[in-house]
Amino acid sequence: MVESADSLRMKVELSISGRKLKDLDAFSKSDPQCMVYEKVNNQWVMIGKTEQIMNNLNPDFKTCICMNYFFEKAQDLKFVMIDGDGAGDFDVIGEI
Repeated sequence: MVESADSLRMKVELSISGRKLKDLDAFSKSDPQCMVYEKVNNQWVMIGKTEQIMNNLNPDFKTCICMNYFFEKAQDLKFVMIDGDGAGDFDVIGEI
Protein backbone atom coordinates (compact mmCIF):
# COMPACT_ATOMS: atom_id res chain seq x y z
CA MET A 1 0.00 0.00 0.00
CA VAL A 2 1.35 3.41 -0.99
CA GLU A 3 0.51 6.36 1.23
CA SER A 4 -0.02 9.80 -0.26
CA ALA A 5 1.50 12.90 1.29
CA ASP A 6 -2.01 13.97 2.39
CA SER A 7 -2.41 10.83 4.47
CA LEU A 8 0.70 11.65 6.52
CA ARG A 9 -0.91 14.06 8.94
CA MET A 10 -1.65 14.66 12.57
CA LYS A 11 -3.89 16.99 14.58
CA VAL A 12 -2.10 19.84 16.32
CA GLU A 13 -3.30 22.53 18.70
CA LEU A 14 -1.96 26.06 18.34
CA SER A 15 -1.70 28.08 21.56
CA ILE A 16 -1.71 31.81 20.89
CA SER A 17 -0.60 34.81 22.92
CA GLY A 18 0.30 38.42 22.18
CA ARG A 19 2.78 40.83 23.72
CA LYS A 20 2.99 44.63 23.67
CA LEU A 21 0.00 45.02 21.36
CA LYS A 22 -0.94 48.48 20.11
CA ASP A 23 -3.62 50.19 22.17
CA LEU A 24 -6.34 51.26 19.73
CA ASP A 25 -8.97 52.31 22.29
CA ALA A 26 -9.27 55.90 23.55
CA PHE A 27 -10.46 55.37 27.14
CA SER A 28 -9.39 51.77 27.87
CA LYS A 29 -7.00 49.18 26.49
CA SER A 30 -7.60 47.15 23.31
CA ASP A 31 -9.85 44.08 23.50
CA PRO A 32 -7.82 41.58 21.42
CA GLN A 33 -8.96 38.47 19.60
CA CYS A 34 -6.89 36.43 17.13
CA MET A 35 -8.24 34.98 13.88
CA VAL A 36 -6.21 32.24 12.17
CA TYR A 37 -6.31 31.59 8.43
CA GLU A 38 -4.80 28.90 6.19
CA LYS A 39 -4.12 29.40 2.49
CA VAL A 40 -6.15 26.84 0.51
CA ASN A 41 -6.12 27.00 -3.30
CA ASN A 42 -4.65 30.54 -3.17
CA GLN A 43 -7.42 31.82 -0.86
CA TRP A 44 -7.28 32.53 2.87
CA VAL A 45 -9.76 30.37 4.79
CA MET A 46 -10.45 30.97 8.48
CA ILE A 47 -9.64 27.84 10.47
CA GLY A 48 -10.41 29.25 13.90
CA LYS A 49 -10.41 32.17 16.28
CA THR A 50 -9.70 32.76 19.93
CA GLU A 51 -11.93 34.29 22.53
CA GLN A 52 -11.84 38.05 23.00
CA ILE A 53 -10.00 39.29 26.09
CA MET A 54 -11.07 42.68 27.42
CA ASN A 55 -8.60 45.48 28.19
CA ASN A 56 -5.38 43.50 27.71
CA LEU A 57 -2.29 44.34 25.63
CA ASN A 58 -0.50 41.06 26.58
CA PRO A 59 -3.18 38.37 26.12
CA ASP A 60 -2.72 34.64 26.73
CA PHE A 61 -5.70 33.11 24.93
CA LYS A 62 -7.27 29.98 26.44
CA THR A 63 -8.90 28.86 23.18
CA CYS A 64 -6.54 26.70 21.11
CA ILE A 65 -6.83 26.41 17.34
CA CYS A 66 -6.99 22.77 16.18
CA MET A 67 -5.78 21.95 12.68
CA ASN A 68 -4.33 19.16 10.58
CA TYR A 69 -0.55 19.27 10.16
CA PHE A 70 0.57 17.57 6.93
CA PHE A 71 4.09 16.16 6.97
CA GLU A 72 6.34 17.22 4.09
CA LYS A 73 3.81 19.77 2.83
CA ALA A 74 4.11 23.56 3.12
CA GLN A 75 1.16 25.15 4.90
CA ASP A 76 0.79 28.94 4.88
CA LEU A 77 -0.87 30.40 7.96
CA LYS A 78 -1.90 33.98 8.75
CA PHE A 79 -2.61 35.30 12.25
CA VAL A 80 -4.71 38.48 12.44
CA MET A 81 -5.00 40.23 15.81
CA ILE A 82 -8.06 42.45 16.06
CA ASP A 83 -9.53 44.87 18.59
CA GLY A 84 -13.22 44.03 18.83
CA ASP A 85 -15.47 47.05 19.31
CA GLY A 86 -18.77 45.20 19.71
CA ALA A 87 -21.60 44.67 17.21
CA GLY A 88 -19.19 42.90 14.85
CA ASP A 89 -17.01 45.98 14.37
CA PHE A 90 -13.25 45.69 14.81
CA ASP A 91 -9.92 47.33 14.05
CA VAL A 92 -6.89 45.32 12.95
CA ILE A 93 -4.07 45.57 15.50
CA GLY A 94 -1.64 43.63 13.29
CA GLU A 95 -1.03 40.44 11.35
CA ILE A 96 1.73 38.01 10.55
